[in-house]
Amino acid sequence: MIRRKFPDKAKAMSMLNAAEGDLEVIESIKNNRKAGSLIVRTIYECFRMLGDALLTAEGFETTGIDHHKEMISRLLKINVKTTRPLLVLDELRKERNDINYEGYAPTEDEIKDAIAIKDALWKPVLTEVKRLIERTGSITSD
Repeated sequence: MIRRKFPDKAKAMSMLNAAEGDLEVIESIKNNRKAGSLIVRTIYECFRMLGDALLTAEGFETTGIDHHKEMISRLLKINVKTTRPLLVLDELRKERNDINYEGYAPTEDEIKDAIAIKDALWKPVLTEVKRLIERTGSITSD
């Protein structure tokens, strides 16, 4: 469920910075099966934070059982040119859910695919989200 709240550009920018920092840490980890769950989960979470940041800047908050879907859905609505469709983020969300709630261990191919998704989407999506947040003109938090 999405509910209205006061737009907060400063909090949104803080979320973007956190997502960028988390992704830098993941990029420093060697791709292997032992780190696979961490890699896939964190890549997804970084994209989720971008959606959350955009919603926060626009004055919305997601709550409830499907709040992650709302954050990813917001990203799917942005107009950005990428080498892979943004819809793969929803597949990454499902894989992350399997990891978190079903104890699923991603295969080496799934880990490589998550990294390929990050490589194809991260920079263009991050750039567009930053642009949209800057355009919001919201009042920043104290």
